Amino acid sequence: MCATTRREFLLSAAALTLGPAFAAPAPAPRSRFGIAYTSFAIRMLQGRDVLRAGTAKGLPAEAFVELVHSFGGSGCQMDLSQLDATQPSELRRVRGALEKHALFLELSVPASSLSDPEAFARAAAVARELGTTRLRVALLSGRRYESFPRMEDWRVFENRWRGALPKAAAWLEKEGLQAGVENHKDFGAAELAEILRSIGSPHLGACVDFGNNLSFLEDPMATVEALAPHAVTTHLKDMAVRADERGFQLSEVPLGTGLLPLARMVEVLRKARPEVNFCLEMITRDPLSVPYLEDGYWVTYGRRDPARVEAFRAAVLARASTGPLPRITGLSPEQMLAAEDANVRACVSYARRTLGL
Repeated sequence: MCATTRREFLLSAAALTLGPAFAAPAPAPRSRFGIAYTSFAIRMLQGRDVLRAGTAKGLPAEAFVELVHSFGGSGCQMDLSQLDATQPSELRRVRGALEKHALFLELSVPASSLSDPEAFARAAAVARELGTTRLRVALLSGRRYESFPRMEDWRVFENRWRGALPKAAAWLEKEGLQAGVENHKDFGAAELAEILRSIGSPHLGACVDFGNNLSFLEDPMATVEALAPHAVTTHLKDMAVRADERGFQLSEVPLGTGLLPLARMVEVLRKARPEVNFCLEMITRDPLSVPYLEDGYWVTYGRRDPARVEAFRAAVLARASTGPLPRITGLSPEQMLAAEDANVRACVSYARRTLGL
């Protein structure tokens, strides 16, 4: 019997973990509906909000492609860390799997890819090998109201990216790439739209996340309307909120079960950018805390904004859940995985049948 390679072991282990999702893959109709790697956060053991260990490497790229296909996606948004960029043979296999299932690909790359020429060159080379021209980038890994205890700290971050992004746009144009900067709880929708307008490049736009800016007390339709003209890609999701003593809790929930006007949001994006992909981001995790009632939340804004608070309360918190939001704390690993599978399947069904994606 030949020895099992590490790659074969990871693929076989991932397949076992995927369980019945691989049992009966059905070809999905061609569309612009994809699934982001973050929808499988339990499998990846990703981030402090899930199991506090691991990275996207926990779900190898080849296994991820098969998983997306088995759930009925027409494309995927893959993280660079899921790939071994030093192995051309792996990149060829991943591209082959994508072509086999006729899946589109978008590549999520680190923020350094838009500030460091060498990091950009590495990301561009991988994108070229995989045959994709669309990148997704999050500039901040944390949250504005948690990551910046002083206004000066926020200004350093803001000025850094206002200086770096015009240069990145030139790099992207040279390589024939587009990058979507996500509204990732850093810049507000109007702020990000203003930055992108000032740069004025078709190669640098937005990854429009449907729900993130609820944490900024933004009206969700206003968020989408501000960013739609710049959309390169999206994170399609639905959200629920529940008021608490610090402000409110915020949670991703299956499409159609939350408070977002999804059909209207999709329509606005399709009208502005007919070629945009809709990439599902259904993160199965505990709710996030948005402490807008505390002084620290407002540090990077200079002052509290009573009008914004009242408008948000009337439009969003008036529709808050009265019962507990979904949680994974206390579940066994098997129960977490079952919850993730059920959530993603429900989202795919809603996206296909109700949103027409």
